[in-house]
Amino acid sequence: MEQGGSRANRTGKRLEEFITHELEESGYTYIDRMKWKIALYLDQPIYTRQLFLCKSIYDTAVYGDFTLFHPKKYPDCLVIESKWQESSGSVDEKLPFLVSNIKERFPINAIVVIDGGGFKKGAIKWVQSQIDGKLLNVFSMSDFHKWVNKGNL
Repeated sequence: MEQGGSRANRTGKRLEEFITHELEESGYTYIDRMKWKIALYLDQPIYTRQLFLCKSIYDTAVYGDFTLFHPKKYPDCLVIESKWQESSGSVDEKLPFLVSNIKERFPINAIVVIDGGGFKKGAIKWVQSQIDGKLLNVFSMSDFHKWVNKGNL
């Protein structure tokens, strides 16, 4: 029998694979995070995974799920955070921590892709109500796909 945590990791990984596919279909090239700074000199869309961004509100390291650079659309970079919760659990309780870090600590703007159907009632609506100058948008998978199809990525 599969443990809850390993199942959650597997389903969360599928959301990350979905985002990776959207990035690559949109012309982004993966760059190892150790080569990120030097790769910013390339005049092409690139992305990396788990790049150190800042210290959190708890003074711990924060790594972005996806950090991307586009010379025309995101010359100052953009972070995509992915959150999946298929059944009741603790991910939705981590959302205020995520939002606080984005607003107070992230050095660059971010969007959140959040899906799975298992969040507490009102959790996603609350995150969407936090959209501002640093947290640019909050998407479901299908809304993110539509946004990408409109050429926004």
